[in-house]
Amino acid sequence: MALNFIGNYTGGFYGDGHGLPDDSWSLTFRPAIPFEFLDHPNIFRLTVPYQLGGRGQEGFGPISVFDLFMFNQSWGRWGFGPLMNFDTTGDLPDEFAIGPAVGFVAKAGKKLQIGLFSQNLFAGDTSISQIQPVIAYQLGHGWAISAGDLQFSYDWKASQWLSAPVGFQVGKVTKFGGLPVRLAVNPQYNLIDRDGLNEWSVSFTFTALFPMH
Repeated sequence: MALNFIGNYTGGFYGDGHGLPDDSWSLTFRPAIPFEFLDHPNIFRLTVPYQLGGRGQEGFGPISVFDLFMFNQSWGRWGFGPLMNFDTTGDLPDEFAIGPAVGFVAKAGKKLQIGLFSQNLFAGDTSISQIQPVIAYQLGHGWAISAGDLQFSYDWKASQWLSAPVGFQVGKVTKFGGLPVRLAVNPQYNLIDRDGLNEWSVSFTFTALFPMH
C-alpha cells in the first residue's frame, strides 16, 4: 500500500495569458491500495487534487478512481479495470465520465522495468485518452531513475493532443522512524505549444509505504 502526497508547481504556460497568473501550485493525495477480489490481486487508486493558488480555480479539482484486476506472469504483470472521473469544479463538459484502464509492467533485467499504462474516459462531450510510458531503473542503495508521471493526453472530440511531456524522475526509498518512504522529484516539459496549456512543471512526491504481508 502506498500513500502518495504530490506537490506540483507549474512555472509556465503557453500564450500571453491575457493578464492571468504565470504559474500555479497544487497538492494531490493519491493512495494506491492492493487487495484480493475473486482470487485475483487488485489495485485501487484514488486521485484527489487541490489547487492552492495561481492560474486556475482554487480548491478541489476533478476526482478520479480506478480499480485494476492484476494478473501476474513470468515476465511481469498486467491488469485492466474501470476508470471513473467526477468533476467537482463545474468546468468540465461532463460531471461524470467512465472508461477502461489497462496496463502492463515487464522485467527487462534485474534492475530495469518497462511498461505502458492507458487511461480512457468517455461521456456525452468527453472522449479523452492518456498513455503513460513506464520506465524505471534501480541505481542501488534505494535510488532509482524513471520516466515519472508522463501523461500523453489526446482529445478525440477535438482531434488534438493536449499534452506530450518529456521529463524524468529521480527517487530514493529510505526510512523515517522505521516507516519505509519514497521521496522523488519529477521535472517535465510539454511539447504541445498551444495557448493556455502547461509549458513546464516540477512535482515533488512523498510516499509512505506499507508492505502487505
